[in-house]
Amino acid sequence: MTFANISLPTNPRPTGIFEVRPFSAESAAKTAELIKTNNERYHLLIHNAGVHNHILHHLLALYSMGATPAQLEKAFLRGTISQKPAAMPNSQRVHNFKDPSQFQACVGKGKYYNDYCAFFQEEVERNGMAQTAKEYIFKGDELGEEMFRRFFGGYLHAPIHLGYAIEFDQPLIAAEAFALTSVHSSSYGETLHMIEQAVQSATPSSGRSLIDIQQDIYSNQNIRNAMDYDDLDKLHQSVVPNAKDDVVRLVGQWRVHPDELEIRVAELLNTFTYLTASAQRPNKQIRFDFFLMHAITSSSFAPVLARTSWIPKPTRARILEWLGRAALLIYIESGAPLPRPEEIARYKPLHPSGWSELFYRACEYEDDGHLIKLIRGIRTAAALAGPYAERREFPLKEEGEFLVIAHMAMDGAEKFQTESVEQEVDQVNESSIMGQILPRDIMRVVARWPRHVGYDEAWYHVPEREGLRSKARI
Repeated sequence: MTFANISLPTNPRPTGIFEVRPFSAESAAKTAELIKTNNERYHLLIHNAGVHNHILHHLLALYSMGATPAQLEKAFLRGTISQKPAAMPNSQRVHNFKDPSQFQACVGKGKYYNDYCAFFQEEVERNGMAQTAKEYIFKGDELGEEMFRRFFGGYLHAPIHLGYAIEFDQPLIAAEAFALTSVHSSSYGETLHMIEQAVQSATPSSGRSLIDIQQDIYSNQNIRNAMDYDDLDKLHQSVVPNAKDDVVRLVGQWRVHPDELEIRVAELLNTFTYLTASAQRPNKQIRFDFFLMHAITSSSFAPVLARTSWIPKPTRARILEWLGRAALLIYIESGAPLPRPEEIARYKPLHPSGWSELFYRACEYEDDGHLIKLIRGIRTAAALAGPYAERREFPLKEEGEFLVIAHMAMDGAEKFQTESVEQEVDQVNESSIMGQILPRDIMRVVARWPRHVGYDEAWYHVPEREGLRSKARI
């Protein structure tokens, strides 16, 4: 089974994530053609370290934001620079995966991705996307719980991938999402499972807002004392081992009832759009943290998952609960940066405009998909916030604030590209293993995003703002 017959709808069923309509038939055909080529030629992981092939994410984000066939082609060609060739699946292993013990023996190992993909393509062809998801990820048995934990690995790429599959009704993209889930690490999922178990065994209590929990995390001295910038895995090497009780207690306070899905989806996107945009340094150029940015891009598919009727409602609430808790863990991992709302309030766009001009710039920008997904996530957050703008748990109130944040992201990316890209790539290559893993053309994208911006050290490659020389505190 292949992607030979992939066809994108030009009028898909609305799923809650923002789209620029109407879609053109020419862009639909070009996107489908390029997705097919990507599937046939390239692996979904471009390196054994777990770095992802973002071509599909990039193409579908571009298509959803009104990209032309020429823009889609340009993005695809840029994305092919560092891809790993697709491998033929091992037919005997694919057959053996029908045995749950054989299936579980290979999970978490990227070298088996193609085998899992072939297996899940057969399962989806036989049983459909919904039934396959319910059988292998949402069932609640031993294998289902193993897969559910891995669903939240890889910085939440699998929820994005499955979200795209549901949004555009593409079962074969869902097969990729299930295969990706199979080979992801379970470290984040294990921590989320530990938090869930602690919450279930504690005295029942109502949940708290994400912004209140974030404030308590920022102020928690045990968590802050456990942070170590030199850790490769900044969450699991020091913070969880040395401040586990505080992490579990605070992160576990985010709870989602099955009857409040819509408002909690909106709150999740609102809060992390605010936290990501406001995590700035007054003496540094505007930049968005790479990992906090993933809290927005993954949460932008929360409306899709929360509205999917074939996922049982309690499971939808659990997915949203885990997405919110994962975002809080990412905030901790990023050094729990201080929100600076004044950075949003006083920002003056370099090229003032409305949304449509921003979308065009994002579609034109030479990227790997992260920026266009981020802009789309910010616009989705704006669309969902309206009915809840006056509620205290929503830090962003007006659409104009979201538009400013989108300008901040776009301006920062363009400024990097035109002014400091080569200098920053050199600095990142000197200080990071990424330069040994990825070619320079890819590093010209990677170096744009500082990582773990709650730490002073994270800003080492970001140029100072013009005319400012002050030393910022955490």
